[in-house]
Amino acid sequence: MAAGSSMVHPNVPAVVICPICPHSLSFRPIVVPAGIELKIKVSEETRLTAWLSVDGRNRHELQQQDYVHITTSVYPVPSICRFDQLGDWFESLADILHWNLRKSQGRIDSNPSAQRDAQLLRDEKKDSSPSENS
Repeated sequence: MAAGSSMVHPNVPAVVICPICPHSLSFRPIVVPAGIELKIKVSEETRLTAWLSVDGRNRHELQQQDYVHITTSVYPVPSICRFDQLGDWFESLADILHWNLRKSQGRIDSNPSAQRDAQLLRDEKKDSSPSENS
């Protein structure tokens, strides 16, 4: 989430690819179906080597024309649900991200800035009303 990728339900067979610190706006997060094989290759025209880091772990240097194959595992990570798969996932997201929560609002007259605003409005009305001497 910190990199700006999508949240995908655990039951959706997919691979999420999210570039971190891309050097171009054309690099966007993508979601591809599980079972496909991605081949990411270092350009032949690159002047420097590339570095690969998966989940923030050990870095690997990639030279020109080196490539990495990415596929889904045949051993999926199990997810445990208390009640039901869909409800539990949405409920946990709502709790973590504070969806549909907001600070309760106090009364207008208990808010000092609202009191000032109300007084300014009263003063403006008083100033703009026709005077009794005219």
